[in-house]
Amino acid sequence: MKIRLLPLLVVLSIAPYVAWSQDIPDSTSTRKWYAPDAITVQYAGNIGMFAIAPSYSFARDKLNLELFYGYVPKLDADEALHIATLKGVYKPFNKARLHEDISLTPLRVGLGLSYYFRSQFSTNWSNAYPSSDYYWWTSSLRLTAGVGPEVTYTLPSNNVFKDVSFYGEVNTYDLIVTSAVKDPTLSAWDILSFSVGVRAGF
Repeated sequence: MKIRLLPLLVVLSIAPYVAWSQDIPDSTSTRKWYAPDAITVQYAGNIGMFAIAPSYSFARDKLNLELFYGYVPKLDADEALHIATLKGVYKPFNKARLHEDISLTPLRVGLGLSYYFRSQFSTNWSNAYPSSDYYWWTSSLRLTAGVGPEVTYTLPSNNVFKDVSFYGEVNTYDLIVTSAVKDPTLSAWDILSFSVGVRAGF
């Protein structure tokens, strides 16, 4: 039986914030521990054509932890793809103030682990495949990475969101990098992809 994960996972992504906003009488109340610090939406980047995640901040926003639900439409494939990705983002440099309400984060370094919800993918190879070094990976799990800058716009204090950040990344993933090492004919353009995203902070 096919499980329609899209509505469920989108609801789960935004539920902590909805619950927190209903609990508090005004904006000065303390945020619940489970409420996200932001919501992130990303296009492309090996975690789905479109992906959404609750985002949590640590170490004065030097670290972000995000749990993405990604979706790839059916297009030419037999079925659509649903992907869950746990992604950590590290920002090694302080923000540079470009304007009164605009700041630049020169570098974001992201590392994620993705799981593909699809019948053809498995965390183990069946006995039908030969035991060799060729089949070292699992078809349902992918390790992804990305780097890029981020621009943040600070919003007026009376808004629901305190700021909105726009970021871009150059991305890759474990299997294609390994293939490039074994196959010297692959160029950087073959193993790299690009993504853009928006992070709205509460």
